[in-house]
Amino acid sequence: MATRNIVIAPCGNKSYLFKESWLREKGKKDFDVCLLFYHEEINNPALYEEVEFFYHLKGFKYFMLTELLTNVRPEWLDQYDYFYFLDDDIEIDTLQINALFSLSRAFRSAISCASLSKDSFCSWPIFRQQPNSFCRFVGQIEVMAPLFSREALKICLPSFTGNRSSWGIDSVWSKMLGYPKDQLIVFDEVVMKHTLPVGGGELYRKIQVDPHKDWDEVVTKFHARKQNYEEYGRLQRVSAKHSRMLFLFVRVRGFWNRVERAWRDYDLWSRIVSKKNKIIKG
Repeated sequence: MATRNIVIAPCGNKSYLFKESWLREKGKKDFDVCLLFYHEEINNPALYEEVEFFYHLKGFKYFMLTELLTNVRPEWLDQYDYFYFLDDDIEIDTLQINALFSLSRAFRSAISCASLSKDSFCSWPIFRQQPNSFCRFVGQIEVMAPLFSREALKICLPSFTGNRSSWGIDSVWSKMLGYPKDQLIVFDEVVMKHTLPVGGGELYRKIQVDPHKDWDEVVTKFHARKQNYEEYGRLQRVSAKHSRMLFLFVRVRGFWNRVERAWRDYDLWSRIVSKKNKIIKG
């Protein structure tokens, strides 16, 4: 295993983005891919030969993840550093996935995600890409495409089977991690597209439960806040292109700081002494 990153995602007979988008530049990828097949029959087994791991578990996303990491490959919890749990209707290319892993490692995030493109189907506006922003520190990361650190995953894994729909378990993750204000990060530098309407996928026809009720019950069970979609802070882009006024302010402040430092380092008395020394030596 050369990489310490892995993408683990549900997959069915109609899934195609893993091949057309995630593996678009497979020769450059810095991650393994594991697909968890949820349909009863596999129509085209050859389609999945390019991924490192494939398991036919026939379940819902977070139930299959629990089965995989608890019973099938529990050793992965010590072998990989970062785990990206993509839905199969998320479009994001190879290099963007690489970037998200790299940024998550650099910032030591507990859970992170890419921002959503303007043309994405979206439940929570906080996850849309923000102009001039590099990243934002938030209170909660959505279930559809979270990237976990190993440590955060070990803490949050028991909540994955909290309900059938998975609605609300992202609220539980924040509680289980102690509501950190600097470890749940949306990276606006990385962009993904959610290609299907929220609530319109095959999952919602199969679960046979009210996801809103699921949500209420799981947050009650774990004594979590139902919604913690708030921004605690952000790192802003500062350049002539992204924020001209702020860029000019920073440039002026930098110039003044250099002048002030030069004055402190070489004040009037130092100039007199230096001039006197030159005269004596001359």
